[in-house]
Amino acid sequence: DLGGPQAPGSRFQEETARVALDVAEMTGGGLFVLFTSHRALRGVAEVLRKWEDEGVGGPYPLFVQGEAPRVHLLRRFVDSGRGILLGTSSFWEGVDVPGDPLRGLILQKLPFQVPTEPIIAARMEAMEARGEDPFWRYSLPEAALRLKQGFGRLIRTRDDRGVVLVLDDRILTRRYGLYLRQSLPPAPMAKGMWINLKGTLEEFYVGR
Repeated sequence: DLGGPQAPGSRFQEETARVALDVAEMTGGGLFVLFTSHRALRGVAEVLRKWEDEGVGGPYPLFVQGEAPRVHLLRRFVDSGRGILLGTSSFWEGVDVPGDPLRGLILQKLPFQVPTEPIIAARMEAMEARGEDPFWRYSLPEAALRLKQGFGRLIRTRDDRGVVLVLDDRILTRRYGLYLRQSLPPAPMAKGMWINLKGTLEEFYVGR
C-alpha cells in the first residue's frame, strides 16, 4: 500500500522514513536502510531529522552516508547500539556487521542500474545489436545479484536473526518479480499492507 518509486513528490521518501521509525520502535534501532540513489537517501534523512526536531523521531542516532567516511559511520553505528544508518551503493556489499548491532534491514528500491549511464548504455546497445534482450540478459541478473548482496548484509553468521523489508512492490507485481525472489536465500516471506505486516514483525521481534 506504499506509494512506491512512482509516487509523486516526496511521498515515497516520507513513507520510507515512517516505516524505518516503525521498525526501529520494534528493534530498538540497529537498522540499515539502503537506497539506490543519493537523492532518495538525502530525502529520507531530511524527513527523519525534521521529525526529530519536532520531537517525534525517537531516540535513534542517524548515520548518513556521505557525512563521514564509511568506516567511521559503521563504527559509530555499532557503538551506538540503536542507530539508523542510511546508505547507498557501497553499503549493498562488503559491509559486515555481525551479531546484535544490526537487527533489521530495509531495501527501499530494487537495485536496477541506471540504464542511461554511459557504460551501462553501451553494454545494452551492444546486446541489442546482437539481437539479445538487454533487460533479461543483463539488467535483471545484475539486479538479482545486487539484491542478494544487499539481503546478505543482515545475516552474516549462523546466529544472526532479523527481518528484511523490501518496499518496492515491483518484486510482487512485475513478471520478473519471481526471478528476483528466487535469487534470494530461502526465508519465510510475508506480504501485505504495512499496517498488517507491522503486527507480524512485532511478533517476530518479541520472540527474538
